[in-house]
Amino acid sequence: MPRDGMTALVAGATGAVGTALTSHLATRRRWTVLGLSRRPPANPTPEVSYVTGDLADPGSCTAALSRYPPVTHIFYCARVTHSDEPVESVSENLLLLEGVIEAADRRSGELRHVQIVQGGKNYGVHLGPFPTPAREDQGRCAEENFYHAQEDFLRGRSTAGSSWDWSACRPNTLLHYSPRIARNIVSTLGCYAAVCRELGRPLDFPGPAGAYRSLTQVTTLQVLASAMETIATSPACAGKAFNVTNTDLFRWRAVWPELARHFGIPLGTVRPSLLAATMADNGDVWRRVCERHNLRASSMVDVANWPFADATLERYWDEILCHNRARRHGLDGWDDSFARFFKILGAYRSARILP
Repeated sequence: MPRDGMTALVAGATGAVGTALTSHLATRRRWTVLGLSRRPPANPTPEVSYVTGDLADPGSCTAALSRYPPVTHIFYCARVTHSDEPVESVSENLLLLEGVIEAADRRSGELRHVQIVQGGKNYGVHLGPFPTPAREDQGRCAEENFYHAQEDFLRGRSTAGSSWDWSACRPNTLLHYSPRIARNIVSTLGCYAAVCRELGRPLDFPGPAGAYRSLTQVTTLQVLASAMETIATSPACAGKAFNVTNTDLFRWRAVWPELARHFGIPLGTVRPSLLAATMADNGDVWRRVCERHNLRASSMVDVANWPFADATLERYWDEILCHNRARRHGLDGWDDSFARFFKILGAYRSARILP
């Protein structure tokens, strides 16, 4: 066990955030890292002990954890199977969080901290224009949201004589290389560009004109993982939520010409359409792309999530989160979002997932 006896339980260890966090913590010698998920990861990190358990069944999680050191920190990166419905289940997502905490409490009384991952939906980024830059202490959006329910639960439990405290991280749209996760803006737009090229079409922007021009922020997973560790281990951060993004801003109108250049196709125009409808029948086109470029065999649904792209590219309003609280607490991580987008795109191409 590490010198100061810290054991991290990463719930949802095979998701995009959980994978990045377990990899990050595994490089930090002060942690014993446990990755909890329903199924083992396809590419495990050697320094991580993977625990198979059903988050909805605290008993199974307790039994699985009994073979490992007592958990001191829970990093909750799980959720009910990601839905593209406008409202994700509040009760089901809350139940999973409660189950993980119950399992850790059953195992021992050494739990010190619980951290949850929220996001821009906390402010209603998916609903329409909202006050920007969004501050952590401003009013919540009116829509029922499982982020709010989980935070309220943690506030109540941690102030009722509990031995642990809590925190929350709020990234915006994530930038990441995750070959097995199609809900990914880089791979989805790369797939879109490849299909446009195969069909001899220019690269049109499928969202509204306002979304082409609006300002947005994203979060690289490595930036998020580092911030999560710092927040969870800093007493001054306890009981607070923190916006975590790359801190820069960009517009899709800057990305689009470069995306067209990468695929060697003409830059199109703003032509609003729903990719979920226009791309749905192009499975055969994608198979031709795979054959022509000797890509790893896959169906389009393995690479692209069109409803997710539609929801991301429809936002004609600015998405700007305030970083003052993060800076005051020493969180100085950042990334170049434009450069990172194309670096990740290059990784997909090098892996022969995109042409």
